[in-house]
Amino acid sequence: MTAVYEKPSSLATNFSDNLCRWDGHGAPHYEVWFLTLNHRASQRGFWFRYTLESPIGLDNDPKPSAALWAAVFNRESPDRNFGLRREYPIDQLSFDGREDFSLRIGEASFKLSSAVGGVASGDHTVEWDLSYTPCETTYHHISRALIHLTRPSSFVCSPNLDTRFSGRISIDGENIILEDEPGCQSHLWGRKHVDEWVWVHSNAFENYPGTVFEGLAARPRRAGRKLPPVQSLYLRHRGEEHRFIRLRLAEQWHRKLGMGYWSFSAMNSRVYIEGTAQCRLRDMLQAEYSDPDGERLFCINSEVANLKIRLFRRAHGVRWRHEETIKSNAAAHVEHASRISDPGVKLAFFGEDLVGKE
Repeated sequence: MTAVYEKPSSLATNFSDNLCRWDGHGAPHYEVWFLTLNHRASQRGFWFRYTLESPIGLDNDPKPSAALWAAVFNRESPDRNFGLRREYPIDQLSFDGREDFSLRIGEASFKLSSAVGGVASGDHTVEWDLSYTPCETTYHHISRALIHLTRPSSFVCSPNLDTRFSGRISIDGENIILEDEPGCQSHLWGRKHVDEWVWVHSNAFENYPGTVFEGLAARPRRAGRKLPPVQSLYLRHRGEEHRFIRLRLAEQWHRKLGMGYWSFSAMNSRVYIEGTAQCRLRDMLQAEYSDPDGERLFCINSEVANLKIRLFRRAHGVRWRHEETIKSNAAAHVEHASRISDPGVKLAFFGEDLVGKE
């Protein structure tokens, strides 16, 4: 693995937020670069992941590895939803932060403004060749002060929270051409995933091409004990930005949360929002992750969910006046994760493991 961190002036100002945090040998460590996007005309969604893991465990000399993940979601024909994964030895991973800034796993690449890759297993093949417009700034979900307070084992940021993808995705030989389709790109890393989270994203709101929403609620663990959920919501709409960050009681959080469903609300001095994200269980796929210490985690995802947000403005002091309702139909991204598998959601992402093979 190579890791070069010099920042040339020709790169986007936020490119360093995608730099690899792994030093090439330290453990435990995991890292993920993922893209989620939609093809609105066909009501299909996609999830691509470039990952590395440096484990610890009881096995003798556990070896780091890299992997490519791909998931396809079809709202009109959910029986055609599937996920694939291909694992590689760590020497198939390289990272370069110079002028040809890129992450490579095997023949796949993720760069400043493009993503190329392919995964095949059994009867399925997914290939992607995409370009996108880098954002000028990175979205950070929580502040440094809150990070210092909770001392999480996992970190996240979105260098490209609101971007547009163009290019080609091939699913079992069928080519889908994308032109200016909505999506996002984020970066995660740390020693260990948090125990529970729910994530919602959309930048595909009807009649509002400049609107984007990002919602995340997660329960970090500290000294072996779960902390209260941290809820971070962000809405950019009609040129205004609104951020809402707070600690929630676990009981309050769970009352508004179900598989394929999250109801949330928040306010600041100017606006109050109420939102609901939901999808059918058959629109979701379940992935089993393994933390670097070997503990299992189950991530359940859909890229073809619905999202509705009601906006209120403060009027006459303490009263709120409903201003408008915005919707994203079959183009919102919803994800749940916990340490317990859900038997009602299809388990996917079985694939080829090349670690230890010639």
